[in-house]
Amino acid sequence: MTVLLFILTIIVLVGIHEFGHFLAARAFGVLVYEFSIGMGPILVSRKRGETLYALRLIPIGGYVRMAGEDPLETGEAVPADRVLHNKRPYVRALISLTGPVMNFVLALLVTLAVSLSVSLPVLQVADTVPGAPAAAVLVPGDRILTMGGEKIYTMSDVTRAIAASGGRPMEIVVRRDGTEQTITIQPRAASDRPGYEVGAVFSPVAQTNEIASVDPGSPLYVAGVEAGDRIVAVGGRETSTGYELEAAFDRAIQSGDVIALMVYRDGAPLDVFVRADGRTVAQILEGATLGNHGVESRRPGLRDGLVLGIREFVTYASLLGQTLRDLVSGSAEARAAVSGPVGIAGILRESWSYGFLYFLQILGLLSLNFAIINLIPFPGLDGSRVVFAIIEWIRGKPIPPQREGMIHAIGFVVLLVLLVLITYRDILRLLG
Repeated sequence: MTVLLFILTIIVLVGIHEFGHFLAARAFGVLVYEFSIGMGPILVSRKRGETLYALRLIPIGGYVRMAGEDPLETGEAVPADRVLHNKRPYVRALISLTGPVMNFVLALLVTLAVSLSVSLPVLQVADTVPGAPAAAVLVPGDRILTMGGEKIYTMSDVTRAIAASGGRPMEIVVRRDGTEQTITIQPRAASDRPGYEVGAVFSPVAQTNEIASVDPGSPLYVAGVEAGDRIVAVGGRETSTGYELEAAFDRAIQSGDVIALMVYRDGAPLDVFVRADGRTVAQILEGATLGNHGVESRRPGLRDGLVLGIREFVTYASLLGQTLRDLVSGSAEARAAVSGPVGIAGILRESWSYGFLYFLQILGLLSLNFAIINLIPFPGLDGSRVVFAIIEWIRGKPIPPQREGMIHAIGFVVLLVLLVLITYRDILRLLG
């Protein structure tokens, strides 16, 4: 299944990329000898008109072979106006750019399709900060429907709405106990960053301080906590939400090895003591499930879905661009940020296990990644061909195609060596 997912993904990503080059070449009258997906021996091929369409054995890469692209090609049998290197610089640049552009388009369409298909959890108030504007008007479990007149689907929407308020009072529509209510809140200036805040924690799930279930042998079970217990204090610090509960545990761990809990069981108070034993909050709560105010989902309409999809696409592109900048500057480790075919196959397998929509999200990310990488001005990639076209336009005379072809050939070899090294590292990581 992993191999099949990988092959199909490569066929889609490379196919749409090379199809972009193919369409542009045909539109500008360049002779296309071959349109191939994959490398190595031909598995299936068919010639239609002057172009051979082929699927090759090794499912990595692909190419569109055009007249004049090979520096050793004489071109005697091809009319001069159908040879690539005889075309004007802007034409060659456009032919090079259409491949990445098609991957951008695919990523955008996939992102939009996912946004229009998925049901998103309604954000809830998980907790409020004492003394903050939200503490006076919001309660844990409130469903956030709109802020400042805009529908709220993600945390980015919340951040955007608060920033748009400029510190002025804004209306928030919430669903509380099944009834919609409109409240007014005035954001305050943030203390630790530029901008504004309301002093609330938002989450798809608002947890309570009640223990919904606890596994035998878990730290809380050993201490005597049972399902249905409500932990109202940790280390003398009152708790009424799951967020406060975790914060109180974190503070108590720093104070001593024995943590005192005040538990309400069947309406009666009960003292329980938990040993920290150097454990983290997550380790102490391991095996215990906190109660919550329920989960509610809704599907964005056409307009909201399109807006969400475009915003998510821009966010993906920004994150990938930042990753590339970090790699170039050395602030990010290439070993952690870069994956080869084996690593990508593992990501595809894992995404498929979560469902088709999640797999589509990963496909969109890979397509976006593919587009951005191909725009890097490294010999052998589309970005370098665009640079050569720009240099020719600035110089006012062509660069000898043999010289350009040799530079691209060297770059292609370097890329292949890097691919082999990354694949080898991914295999070692898999075996380890």
